[in-house]
Amino acid sequence: MVTGSTSVGDTDQLRRLLADAGARLVIDTVACRPGHPMLLALLRTGRWVVGLPGNPYAALVAARSLLGPLIAGLSGRPLARLPHLPVRGRAQTSPGLTRVVPVSWAGDEACIVGGHGAAFLRGAAVADALAALPPGWMDGDPAPLLLHGG
Repeated sequence: MVTGSTSVGDTDQLRRLLADAGARLVIDTVACRPGHPMLLALLRTGRWVVGLPGNPYAALVAARSLLGPLIAGLSGRPLARLPHLPVRGRAQTSPGLTRVVPVSWAGDEACIVGGHGAAFLRGAAVADALAALPPGWMDGDPAPLLLHGG
């Protein structure tokens, strides 16, 4: 697992290093914010390389949505079914992109917790789960939840 150097700027070297090593990119960015520059590569040796973004919250999102399922699959464990709950609060979605936000329980709903910019962990630290808000999500629409520890 590598944190940082997963984007496409001049200082981001992971893709070049993987290409030089003959690795096969299995996942090369995803359509979510934060966390979009995550990657998954298979080395010639059969070992996996997971590239997480450098910003802390973006790295957490990538670890929960990419690293966790990879570890489950490699260990033969099925993925847990994601619960869907109505999510309340303000979050800006973009066409074609899933927005991942920290949420806390509020009865039979989840409420968006503030402090969830790509570089900030405050929201995730006080949240109960992460909600994956699909493009076009509006306040009160249901969304899948990635549970902490799940």
